[in-house]
Amino acid sequence: FMKSVVIIGAGMGGLAAALRLRRMGFEVTVIEKLKRPGGRSNILQEQGFRVDIGPTILVMKDTFEETYRAIGQDLNQRIQFKPLDPNYRIYYHDGTYIDLYNGMAKLSAEVEKVEPGVTERLFRFIGESAKKYELGMDFVVRNYDHITDLANPMAGVRLVQTSSYQNLYGQVGKFFKTDKLRKAFSFHSMFLGLSPFDSLAMYSLITYADLVEGMHYPMGGIYSIIEDMVALCGEMGVTLRTGVAVKEIKVEAGRATGVVLESGEFVGADMVVSNADLVYTYKRLLRPEFRKVYTDAKLDRLDYACSGYMLFLGIDRQYDHMRHQALYFSEDYRANLDAIFRTRTIPDDPSFHLNNPSVTDPTLAPPGHSMLYLLAPMPNLQGDNDWNAAAPVVREKLYRQLERIVDPEIRKHVVWEREYRPADWERDINAPYGVAFGSLSQRFFQSSYFRPHNKARDIAGLYFVGQGTYPGIGMPMVLLSARLLEERLAKDYRL
Repeated sequence: FMKSVVIIGAGMGGLAAALRLRRMGFEVTVIEKLKRPGGRSNILQEQGFRVDIGPTILVMKDTFEETYRAIGQDLNQRIQFKPLDPNYRIYYHDGTYIDLYNGMAKLSAEVEKVEPGVTERLFRFIGESAKKYELGMDFVVRNYDHITDLANPMAGVRLVQTSSYQNLYGQVGKFFKTDKLRKAFSFHSMFLGLSPFDSLAMYSLITYADLVEGMHYPMGGIYSIIEDMVALCGEMGVTLRTGVAVKEIKVEAGRATGVVLESGEFVGADMVVSNADLVYTYKRLLRPEFRKVYTDAKLDRLDYACSGYMLFLGIDRQYDHMRHQALYFSEDYRANLDAIFRTRTIPDDPSFHLNNPSVTDPTLAPPGHSMLYLLAPMPNLQGDNDWNAAAPVVREKLYRQLERIVDPEIRKHVVWEREYRPADWERDINAPYGVAFGSLSQRFFQSSYFRPHNKARDIAGLYFVGQGTYPGIGMPMVLLSARLLEERLAKDYRL
């Protein structure tokens, strides 16, 4: 007979899992609290503007292609992608900028402007990052059952050879002498919710993936991938229920038997997969008596990633001088990061991510208009900040920088504006402490074997998918988590 599975949450991981498990022959029901599926990958659509709230660009496109191949589809026939080049424009506090191209000749010409004679060191840095990428992927594409699964002697040797265990900012500093280039080649760990000053050098593998494999933009935005996955769910016979919240995971005789909805309705299944935030799943969806491993005390001791303040602006003119993606770095990088990660206070001079996706995709805004997206990393809600007081201050600081780097008259041209604060992540997707990119930061002891496993150790028939389990944070990792879940279930149920 056909095994049934209920998946809590229609984030990218939940949808990828639904498609893979349906393809394996499971009867699949997905239950999503919000009216719109997508989880962190969601959109605002108002007044002719369409903006991704979550991720905006993808790297490691091969993980998306593999997901589609696994369900008998061709990603590139269903979605149109445009490669970005340059990947980013980096704006500095002194009014200068450089473009990070993914072609080495152009990239070296840009960095030479900042630090003459740096090219050879740049290539060495990229070569070292390539080794880390190869090593890192070894740890990423596998399920873990025992700590001995980590004990791969070759990996240990390579970890030492590549100095991947060192500090990221410190190691980047060995290749680049100027503060400007150190910033440009160390910020990527922020996407894992980690300060470059606290991150493993291993994570320069993300810089490598960006620069060498390139970055891609799906036309219509990242949400167009969610829309396509939802369409595939319909075609393949996955039941998707939106606007319905799960109240609790039902456990009988030590086994998950389904979910109880807020309405009181019981949806039974042979197994439950949670794509809701893992910490939220344990704290809110399981009764304390069933939680032998992840008690509140244990969860409270974990290290949580940062949050972000976002500003979305619809503008009645176009800025052809802008790149699709940019970053603005404040002068005191360390003070900015220490505020976010150490003291959990609002930074005085926030650095931010600045996107103008309408440069690549004019459909995101009405004709002749632009759509700007700003994301300033901020402390999560473990910090004692009054966001009602802080938000207008942060907003004003961001506007002042936009006047400097984009258009001194920009305020006159704003016809639509929305903001998104840390508490909104908590409200919309049950993100603990309002974390933005993923909940548990990718510190060493929260990665690979040490990250919560995709199979509950204390409750049979309960599994996890998404950023809270391994491999971790970021869309490629979330898609890999669905692949690892499929492998896990195939083994557990001998499929």
